[in-house]
Amino acid sequence: MCIEVRRILLIHADDAVKEMLLLCLETIPCCEVITVDSGIEGIDKASEADAILLDIDETMPDLCWREIAQNLQQNLVTRNIPLLLLTATPQSSELIEFPKTASVKAIAKSFDLLNLASEISGLLD
Repeated sequence: MCIEVRRILLIHADDAVKEMLLLCLETIPCCEVITVDSGIEGIDKASEADAILLDIDETMPDLCWREIAQNLQQNLVTRNIPLLLLTATPQSSELIEFPKTASVKAIAKSFDLLNLASEISGLLD
């Protein structure tokens, strides 16, 4: 039985990838996944989450990943929510834009689906 349910917000526009990630995230004990298809919807739902998973290589229908991440970091309510970025280049200069105090973590693609849930769970603990 769960003492505390952790909510992960998954922001991804590709339904097939989103479904694959959803199945993986649902294996994390005491975890509830909220999914959205756009950046604006993600920003609106962010305050309900304990962590946010965002693919930085994915093109959103409305905002790019930088706009989403910057909005989340500038908002007093969402700035301390861990932001987990799925990226093909985890050491890239793109990620240096975030302040050292930001709770931003990079998860490298291509990830092993069997280990992704435990990696995300570890990042949240």
